[in-house]
Amino acid sequence: MDPLREKTHLILAMLVLFEVLQQPSSAATISEVNVKLVIKMGSIPVAAMRRRPGQGHNITFLSGFPADFSYNGLQEVTPSGLVEFIRNYTNWDLLGARMRGDLPLSLWDVFRYSWQACDATLEDKETMDLLGRKFDLLILDGAYPECALSLAYRLGAPYMYINTVGFYTGTMALAGNPGPYSVTPVFYRPLTDDMDFFERLMNSIFHLTIQPVYMSSIMLLQAIVRRHLGADIPHVWDLSRNVSFILQNGHATVTYPRPLLPNIAEIACIHCKPAGPLPKDLEDFIAGAGESGFIYVSMGSSVKAANMPDHLRKLLIQTFSRLPYRVLWKYEASSSMLTDLPPNVKLGRWLPQQDILGHRKLRAFVTHGGLLSMFETVYHGVPVVTMPVFCDHDANAAKAETDGYALQLDLETLTTEKLVRGIHRVIHDPKFRNEAKRRQMLLKDTRTTPLETAIYWTEYVLRHNGAYHLQTPARNLSFFAYYGLDVICFFLAAAYLLRLMVRRVLKPQIIQLTKEKIH
Repeated sequence: MDPLREKTHLILAMLVLFEVLQQPSSAATISEVNVKLVIKMGSIPVAAMRRRPGQGHNITFLSGFPADFSYNGLQEVTPSGLVEFIRNYTNWDLLGARMRGDLPLSLWDVFRYSWQACDATLEDKETMDLLGRKFDLLILDGAYPECALSLAYRLGAPYMYINTVGFYTGTMALAGNPGPYSVTPVFYRPLTDDMDFFERLMNSIFHLTIQPVYMSSIMLLQAIVRRHLGADIPHVWDLSRNVSFILQNGHATVTYPRPLLPNIAEIACIHCKPAGPLPKDLEDFIAGAGESGFIYVSMGSSVKAANMPDHLRKLLIQTFSRLPYRVLWKYEASSSMLTDLPPNVKLGRWLPQQDILGHRKLRAFVTHGGLLSMFETVYHGVPVVTMPVFCDHDANAAKAETDGYALQLDLETLTTEKLVRGIHRVIHDPKFRNEAKRRQMLLKDTRTTPLETAIYWTEYVLRHNGAYHLQTPARNLSFFAYYGLDVICFFLAAAYLLRLMVRRVLKPQIIQLTKEKIH
């Protein structure tokens, strides 16, 4: 399966619909494969997670990508308009923008995504045909779920989220989960949970200023939803507060320790797996390095190395030529385009990343800092050099560097010398590998696997018809009421009124007593 298709799901709102056949919801169980296919809606590799056939379940998956595999019990719905919209929307120059110091996406692109994607989805006949079927459970991507929420309301089924972006807490906040700005860094900035006053001030500004943009976009989306699905559709803001359960792609070891409500469970590294043997050509290439080992370079799937600026391509090639290690480089274009490729470098359009990360001769991982790559880094205990590009990459890299198993470099100021020094440092300074191994131990020290956790809670929601008893009334409070600002205002007003009353009642008496004493 094309990793680009999987990982681009990180920024797309999609919908998974469970149709449990021949058994009532109260007795329904989800087989292991069903839970795994739910994860596909996020950015988790599905092919590595399918192990056994479903047991009496059908799954309908609404996706913005053309179907590229089949599976018993799985029906994929791919609205042609949405597929075309995504193809055009993701035609971006992320690396070039970062190196120039520009925004990777314009504010207009951020603003228009949700409602234009929604319009493309709801205009499709296949999407609307789903409304004639009955589903027992809907699982939505927690990033931009608003359009899918309207479908969930029309279908009349309980719904869950999978928050694929581990540092994104917006949907959890709408569900009533605490997320004070003092320790909850915004997901698109290089901040951590340990902030000084100025950082807390800026973090609060980032959190607060994104709301007007979001609400403006939602107003347009709401009009589109009601045009396609009827004027009686509630506001998607209200629908978002009624989520049954949230599977959060996080863990205290790789994201941050957080207070979580009973209807939230963390499932970070649900896609991680022990390393397997490498293909013979890769193993032979690595064996030729001897005990010097090799490094692995990948800029992920949404950041195509083949589309990188010539300046960066030359910089990387010069860096690799100066290293005493062999280099495996995920590079999607033909090697014939690289006439100056040094002999210690091997290219691959697609490489088995987890098998590589678990190889005993791997010395370091050079990456863009995508969330799944950072999770896999910890799972396999590998030191890493990050070069963040966009979205949550900065937050992921900042967290990893703070934890001590990564070194962060800035693409805008990157030089060959800086990259060579950075790679040598994470390899030769034992603190990086030691911390990676310590984090690996902490990540794996759990009572249940992330997959088992996801299975249990998905079945739980099915068994209890939405498990609404887990919801908190805090989800229905306004921002002012949730943080007690209305109560604080009341006390301040009461204190002010009391002061006025005391002054009006006592001031004349004090003046009179003063006059009497004078006379």
